[in-house]
Amino acid sequence: MLNLMKRVKACSIFSLVPGFLLLMLIQGCSKHSEEPVMPDTRPKVEVYAHRGARSYAPENTIPGYTTGLAIGTHWVDMDIVMSKDGEVVVSHDIRLNPDIVRGLDGKFITYRKVVKSLSLEEIKQYDVGRLDTSSAYSKFFPAQAGMDGVHMPALREVIRYVIGKTNYKVGFQIEFKTDPEHNDWTYTPAEFAAALYSILVGENIVGLCEIQSFDWRCLYELQKLDQHIKTAYLTEWDNEPGTPNSFFDPDPAKAGLWTGGVLVKDHKNSIPQMVKDMGGACWEPEDVELSKATLDEAHKLGLKVVVWTWPEHSGTVFNPDLVSELIDWGVDGIITDDPGMLISMLAARNYQLPARY
Repeated sequence: MLNLMKRVKACSIFSLVPGFLLLMLIQGCSKHSEEPVMPDTRPKVEVYAHRGARSYAPENTIPGYTTGLAIGTHWVDMDIVMSKDGEVVVSHDIRLNPDIVRGLDGKFITYRKVVKSLSLEEIKQYDVGRLDTSSAYSKFFPAQAGMDGVHMPALREVIRYVIGKTNYKVGFQIEFKTDPEHNDWTYTPAEFAAALYSILVGENIVGLCEIQSFDWRCLYELQKLDQHIKTAYLTEWDNEPGTPNSFFDPDPAKAGLWTGGVLVKDHKNSIPQMVKDMGGACWEPEDVELSKATLDEAHKLGLKVVVWTWPEHSGTVFNPDLVSELIDWGVDGIITDDPGMLISMLAARNYQLPARY
């Protein structure tokens, strides 16, 4: 401190300031710098960068997460499957997707191998850095940057990469990918939940996670391992009899296929009530499925409500009119392929914005 004062006194502007007063000024500045920052009281809608940010970069890849974090997000979103050798891999598809997967010959695959039949080493031989521009899927993402040498990462790789970039300041939304109609294509829900939980504990991020699934059996198994872990129950529109994932089908086997036999009729015919009763912390309906009434019901039950978009269903990756309505209603979060557009809309409304990394 004495050396600092001598250097400061050497400056002509401070030469007439008594030493004790200068010391008080320095101490005062130091004290002021340690005072807490006033909390941001602006409204907040949490941003979830879907599969990294697949509007702009290859989905579920390190470049995708680099992009999502650079744009800004409160949560990184990813899907997981399991390899033949029991590794948890970040991928949306339980069978290789010919719209995004190229083989060693550089050509898009034509045969959809089950990921469970491949080792992690075999999985990493495929390139997922480009879209097949002849596919219907690619039409939703005209701005996605194509890349070469991009591979499906192990979950541990993504976790460590995100932590290294953000120092534990961004959450992880992780989705189990299974298919109850083809149980042989994946590990059992209990095996899958145990493998994921082991990684979350090992990487010390249990408290930073929301774990989601359409296959509620996986969430039940995870909750058995840790009753405090936050689980997010996914649903889609529309749940009419005879449609996939229909909670209202008169055939109990169909109505309970994705819920492990749990039926909505036993929970006041209410999906939010069903989610609450099954131990969920969050209900995640498709955006076009949600109504103001069901949002209010879920909030009264203490559920967090986060919506998502299915481009193939909605016909677009981002519907600003619908997003505006959802913000006005008071949803807690929005899962989006285009976090940049969502952040722009939130900025215009003076909402809190996520940090960029």
